[in-house]
Amino acid sequence: MNIIFTVLFAVPIGFLITQRGLAIVAYLALDALLFTFQTLSVLLDWLGPTQGMSGKAFGPKPTGFPVEYSNGEMGSYGLVNLIVVLAGVGLVVLGSYLARRRAQRRTAVSVG
Repeated sequence: MNIIFTVLFAVPIGFLITQRGLAIVAYLALDALLFTFQTLSVLLDWLGPTQGMSGKAFGPKPTGFPVEYSNGEMGSYGLVNLIVVLAGVGLVVLGSYLARRRAQRRTAVSVG
């Protein structure tokens, strides 16, 4: 979910929002909302009766509370999502660069 959002919307956000910093903040805000939904979805799949499509999201289904989990699983989930967010910020910057380059071309053509 997070990866799909990043691939589809990061460059357009950077391209359409003229201020680079504001574009990055907009991307991060939208991604934070999506990340929350994604995390809840993964957690409910893990705790749910069917355990998602693969049968296991993060190891065996918990049988009681507190839930036992591996710190490595939680860390790897965070690391993967951090990489996706950093790639998304890079794509927003790329979109901003492309928009500025296009504006410079239009200015050069209209002057010349």
